[in-house]
Amino acid sequence: MPEPGQSALIIPVPAAAPLLARIAAAFPGAVRDGDTGHVTMLYPFVPAAAEKLAAVAAELAPVDVVLDRVVREPGFVALTSDALTPLTVAVRRHWPEVAPYGGRFGPSPEAHLTLAMGVDDAAGATIAALAAPVPARLDQLWVLTYAGTWRVTGRYPFGG
Repeated sequence: MPEPGQSALIIPVPAAAPLLARIAAAFPGAVRDGDTGHVTMLYPFVPAAAEKLAAVAAELAPVDVVLDRVVREPGFVALTSDALTPLTVAVRRHWPEVAPYGGRFGPSPEAHLTLAMGVDDAAGATIAALAAPVPARLDQLWVLTYAGTWRVTGRYPFGG
């Protein structure tokens, strides 16, 4: 659970909103309230100057991906794509001191779009079966800050 004041560096995936809404309706509590879809680049994130964030985003070219590979772990379902790897590497190299997820999943966990958390095995299997591919254009970095709920505190469009 995030603590007040923590932040995250994400890439929004609004194309995932309909799928997440279907999952949330069928499995209350599986999707975080207000989550319309995102791929986390770094969490917990560190304070970073807006100028640096804008410069990092300006180096990146918008990318079209299809999130089509289901990832299942106990209590967790996500979609990912190999096409996220170059983007993840390009972003994370700017903050080598930040261990994604505090190092809980190793030094370089795969970026993904979370579909459900805190679900039992049966719900996870059903959600995985519902997980249609999500074609998406990734073209912004956002900083989210937690203060009881997550809110966007910075938006940085890709420049390439």
